[in-house]
Amino acid sequence: MWLILVAMIPLSIGGLYWANKTGLPEDWRKALEQEISKHGAHVEIGSLTYIPLQGFVATDVSVFAEAERLHEISKLERVQLALDYANLAGGQFRIRKIQMKNARLALPVDPKNPAGESLHFSNIYGTIFMPSERLIEVRNAIGQVGGIDVTLSARLLGKARKKGGPEEEKNEGRRREMIANIINEMQHWNFDGDLPPRVHVDIEGELSDKTTLRAAFRVDAPSIEKKQYRLKNFTARGKLANHLLTLGSFSAEDARGTITGSADYQLLTRDGRFDMESSIDIPRLLKSWLATPLNVDLLSGGKQQLRFAGDFNLSDLKAPIVHLTGHALCESIMFRGVVFDSVDTWFSWQNGDLFLRDLVLNRPDGKAEGKVLIEKNLVRLQLHSTLPAPLYKPFFTGQPLEKVIGDFTENADPLTEIFLEGSFDANNRHSWAYSGHGVVKNLSYRGVPVKQANCSFILNHYELDFYDGSVTFDYTDYPLRKAYNGPASSTASVGRIRYDAKDKSVGVEKVVGDIWAAPLVRFFAPSIADDLEQYRFHQPPSLSGSGKVDVTPAGRTDLTVKFSTKGQADYKFLGEVITLGAPKATVKIEGGDVHISNLGAAAFGGDIAGDFHHGPVSKLSGELSWSKLSMPALSSTYGFELKGGGEVTGRIDFSMFGGDVSTMDGEGLIAMEKAELFSVPVFGPLSNVISKVVDDRRAGFERAKSAFCTFDIRKGILRTRDFQTATSSVTFAGDGAVDLSEQTIDFTIRLNARGLLGLITLPLRPFYGLFQFRGSGPIKNTTWENVHFTSPPDEQNQILLAPPKAKVVGE
Repeated sequence: MWLILVAMIPLSIGGLYWANKTGLPEDWRKALEQEISKHGAHVEIGSLTYIPLQGFVATDVSVFAEAERLHEISKLERVQLALDYANLAGGQFRIRKIQMKNARLALPVDPKNPAGESLHFSNIYGTIFMPSERLIEVRNAIGQVGGIDVTLSARLLGKARKKGGPEEEKNEGRRREMIANIINEMQHWNFDGDLPPRVHVDIEGELSDKTTLRAAFRVDAPSIEKKQYRLKNFTARGKLANHLLTLGSFSAEDARGTITGSADYQLLTRDGRFDMESSIDIPRLLKSWLATPLNVDLLSGGKQQLRFAGDFNLSDLKAPIVHLTGHALCESIMFRGVVFDSVDTWFSWQNGDLFLRDLVLNRPDGKAEGKVLIEKNLVRLQLHSTLPAPLYKPFFTGQPLEKVIGDFTENADPLTEIFLEGSFDANNRHSWAYSGHGVVKNLSYRGVPVKQANCSFILNHYELDFYDGSVTFDYTDYPLRKAYNGPASSTASVGRIRYDAKDKSVGVEKVVGDIWAAPLVRFFAPSIADDLEQYRFHQPPSLSGSGKVDVTPAGRTDLTVKFSTKGQADYKFLGEVITLGAPKATVKIEGGDVHISNLGAAAFGGDIAGDFHHGPVSKLSGELSWSKLSMPALSSTYGFELKGGGEVTGRIDFSMFGGDVSTMDGEGLIAMEKAELFSVPVFGPLSNVISKVVDDRRAGFERAKSAFCTFDIRKGILRTRDFQTATSSVTFAGDGAVDLSEQTIDFTIRLNARGLLGLITLPLRPFYGLFQFRGSGPIKNTTWENVHFTSPPDEQNQILLAPPKAKVVGE
């Protein structure tokens, strides 16, 4: 017996070695597989060995979803089994304990393809107790998955599961989808290698009846990061009961603040609710962790305080349904390049639609209040804003309103107040429309200072319509005000100014007020305003205007402006500035032409009337008539040397280019009266003696007091052939030219003397009574000399030979 016992030792060792080398008999593996299946787990053992002092070790253990072993759900590389040796001696396999040491678990996405993509658990340590056929206990099993430490404790009742039907297939599809999502999500997360996240789960219940399952879990993560956004000190506490997953509390921190909240989720219906309070960087969290960034050009550089609650449904993971309401207060916000000190609002999110209520945007220079509804790509808003006008420009990039806003500049103490309502499509830059009213103060538009302006408006891509408004111009620095001490401001009412984007034109209706025309017209037609600057009114005239302004080079402008004033206006005519009293006229602008009609004004002590036309290439043409203008005033303005007084009446039709008198062409007539044109010595050489004896310089002289002539002008040179005047004894006729540009004269005067003066000239037969004089040189200093009498033009023969007019008795 001793020899037999001694021999049994090496034989047993050899047998164990042989058995471990080749694996224990297949009957043993089958018996263990059946034993394990009694506890609700269906396995297939690849190899079974026995290690002294440790027990049985199963390797390549596959776990299936059903007894038929059709769908593999996990795989364990190595598991240590503790059997009931008393039962084993009787030939029965009863597993009392399964011990895992450094085991690995693989959950394949597709159980039919175990070698495919799988969720891997490693470094698994733990013990599974099976004190009875139904009871399974897991005590502090630990392992790692994706860098996360997992601890599991469980007390479960299990039994063989029925063959799966359609519902089982549906659950299997969900399981595969869940595992695939976890695998994909794990690839984006980074953790602190020294302090990995820790998850502790406690489970109890019956495996065959999910309603009995109860689970409690804890999550602690010192640091977690996804797509360059990191949260620290993440903690969560929750439980699972009767398909209801409750997250009793969770909290986390980032560089800006903390987030806390709670949530619950119904596994069967896949819906739940949540509430949160946060001061972390929510936009970055949404963008990095949930891949649902706010589709707005928004940056936040300050504190963020958010409180919100809501519900959700995850039936379709590709299009989850989320509803929430809450309050947000964010500091140092930049939206489309515009910085706000704070943004305060109540909000609601419904399936992708965002509603902002009681929205307040604050800046040191103003604020905006209102509400906004964002439905997919459509944004509707209602706003009351005192923000400065230039800030609106980034919100209308690529739209006609962008240029309008860009033409505004601010002066001292500016104010912009707007009441706005409208909508726009974020994906269609042509789809937008607003209406409302507003007022601005101390701003300049296209360089024109405005003290105050207000109007109602309708704005969209196709029209910019401003109506029922008024404009108070600031003339503090306007040259005309400085030149003539005009008023510091004046106001115009505006019926409508409307920009038609399709027609590329500006419609002007019922602009009325005592204003200078050029600043107003400069709002919408700067080139026309430059033309109007030449009409230099001393005081703002009463003005009204309506029409159409073309903003293209097509020349379709049709604008009519009427003005009148009791004051004065300066206008440059024939190279000299003349002052008009109480001017009035109608100015009609057609394309590049400016027509001035029904012009009436007082000038040089008389009245003038006319019509003018500013045409292309700076051509000025027109008709001007005047009545009883003061000759001394005219001579003072244009440099004539005339003695005494007198009045002049006449008319002229003319044209010229660029204000250059040398290009002037025209024709007209002039009549002078009550003037001292010529003094004729009635008594010849004795006239001066007689005037001195009687102490009257007029004694012994006859004076020509009226004259008439027609003229024509070619290239700035005025010519006449029928100048005529007369006294009771002498008839005058003349012809010659005046260079209006050079201010020079070349003129010939012929006279026919009668009466006593004719008797004195009798010795001069056959030319008795006929004299000829020639004047030349500058108009201001003409030199006259007696020249040999020449045959006069035909126009003058009748004038010279006509008898002189008799002197009226008593004149």
